Formats: sequence, C-alpha cells, structure tokens
Amino acid sequence: MENVTEIKTKIYLIFTLLLILFPFGSLAKTFEDLYVAEVLVPNETSRELLAGSRAGLAQVLVRVSGSRAIQENKVIVEALNKSDSYYYQYGYESSDELIFFEGDLTRALKLRLSYEPSVIAELLRRADLPVWGSNRPEVMVWLAYMENRERHILDEASRSELLSFLKERASERGISLLFPILDLTDASRISVPEVWGQFHEKVETASRRYAPEIILTGRLYNEPNQPVEGRWSHNGFGEWQSGEGVTSVAEDLLREIIDRLADDLASLYATDSVQGKVEVTVEGVKDLRKYAEINKYFKNLSPVVSSTLKYMEPNFSRFELRIEGQPEQFIEIVRLDGVLSIVKRSSGEDGALLIYKLED
Repeated sequence: MENVTEIKTKIYLIFTLLLILFPFGSLAKTFEDLYVAEVLVPNETSRELLAGSRAGLAQVLVRVSGSRAIQENKVIVEALNKSDSYYYQYGYESSDELIFFEGDLTRALKLRLSYEPSVIAELLRRADLPVWGSNRPEVMVWLAYMENRERHILDEASRSELLSFLKERASERGISLLFPILDLTDASRISVPEVWGQFHEKVETASRRYAPEIILTGRLYNEPNQPVEGRWSHNGFGEWQSGEGVTSVAEDLLREIIDRLADDLASLYATDSVQGKVEVTVEGVKDLRKYAEINKYFKNLSPVVSSTLKYMEPNFSRFELRIEGQPEQFIEIVRLDGVLSIVKRSSGEDGALLIYKLED
C-alpha cells in the first residue's frame, strides 16, 4: 500500500505534467518586443554603441514603467550612466532613415538592444517606479483629419504619414493600435462627419466588430500654413476622457495624444512595489487539469508575486495571492484577460476577497 509521501509525489508529477501539456491562454494582447529597444545610430563604433545603449535603456524603462519622468529619478540616472551593463544582446540592421552626424546627413543604422525582463523589473522596483506587464489593452483608433480641404478617416491601408507616426509612437510607449479597414460594413455604421464630431455612441457601435478593449477617437485640423488643432477622447477608464491641443506640426500633437493615452493606461495597469494579499475563489474548477491551468495563470500575471492554494473542492478552488499594487489594478488586469469573470467582491481582515467564475 502506498504511503502518503508517495501519493503526494505522484499528484505533484501529474500536476506538473498538466502545466506543460495544457497551457492556459488569455484573451489579452501581449505586446511583443516590450524589452527590445531600437535606436538610430550613425555607425558601429563603441562610442555610438554607448550612446545608443543609454537611449535604448531609457526607451525600455519608459515603456515598461509607463512613466515619461524616469530621468528625474536618481536611481534611473545612475543606471543610465552605466547603460552598457544592462543589455544582454545587441545587433545592427540597415535603415532608410537619414540622421545628422558631424554636420552632414548620413544613412542611419538601426541598433537593436535586448533586455532581460527580470533585470528591468528589479531596476524599476529599486527606483520605486511601477511595472506595467506585457498583457496590454488593444486600442481602436478612429481619427478624422483634413487633407486638401477634405475630411478623411485614417484607416489601416492609408498612405498618410500620420498612420506611420502614430504606430511608431505607440510602439515606443508599448501600446497596440487597431485601425478600421473602412469597408462597406464600416461605411454602413459610421461616417466621416460622425468621427469628426466624435459621436461616441456611433464610434462604439462601429468598433464592436474589432472587439477592442479601449477606443480612441479624435479629429485633426492640419491645413497647410495653419496651426494644427486637435481634439480627442478615449474610454480607458470606463467613461470618456477628453483632451485638446494646438501645435505647429501634426507630429507633436499626435505624440501628445499617444503620450496622454499611455500615461492614463499606465495609471490603471502599472503596479507599484507595495505588496498586499487577495483571496481568490474560482468557481468552475472541476478537475486537476483546470486547477493546474488556473494556478499557472495566476503565477503568470504581472502583479502576482506568489500563489498558494488554500483548499480545493469538487467545483471550486481558493487561492491566496500576494500581489504588487492595488486590488483594483489586479481586478482590471484579470478583466482585460477575459479568462475569469468576477462574481463578487468583498473585504476581509487581510485584504480583498474575490469570487470569480471560469469562462468557458
């Protein structure tokens, strides 16, 4: 007859095998190359590599922390002064971009630097800065703009420089953008004047087919020899937040739109180093395989430091999670993934008590 130790060992081996064979997927968009920086440099000299590594580290730290103010932090300033000790891999690619070097225009090289996520996270924690994980909301963009005195909607196939600039800046801030394809379905649901007028109900209806987590809508008045005026809004906080601005060039206004959006989303999803506990009950966990999936899912969430099973019943499991950040941020990150739907929330002596249902 098997003893208790042998039985526990077999259960552990089965559990480990289940984690390998049945990975648990989420519905959230994983931002690729979160820890990869791209910097334009004039050549492959050690001097330019050092300068590029400083710019690259700053780029990744802004993207992962969600904060543009990193260079005001003493710990980050010290790290930037030793930037060549933080990347683990680098390489060069050709580029069509031209940059000034020693007073002349020269064709740039693209320097790619890769960083270990754990190293970046540890640096940000030492600097008391938040960490924003790779699972990030996709943002649907409805932007109306003026060109040759006519209004247009920026679409995925547009040749406008506005599209490439928006995508580039969004990538720098770690945001995935979606643009409409403007086919007959889109045309039947929304018009250029409705995007220009920022009719939110119409924009929401037209966005449903794309299933984004967040919608950004705006208009850009950018006629030649005139100041560029813009108005925009997004629903990242569950209700519409608006902004406006006037600049001399369109790129500056688009940069401001993306930066404000990224700042807002970071305040919602990026977690600080303050730790707390949440007790999570998950309904619909009917077998060991489901338990293995849920446990692995929790451990892979960016705010979760540790996950401990408190007990398991035939139809549910209860976990004690140690998290970084606030319970509200944990709840929002889980909502974004679409794996679990919240049933109830209450407060206990040691932290939040959450009940979730496993989605089919």
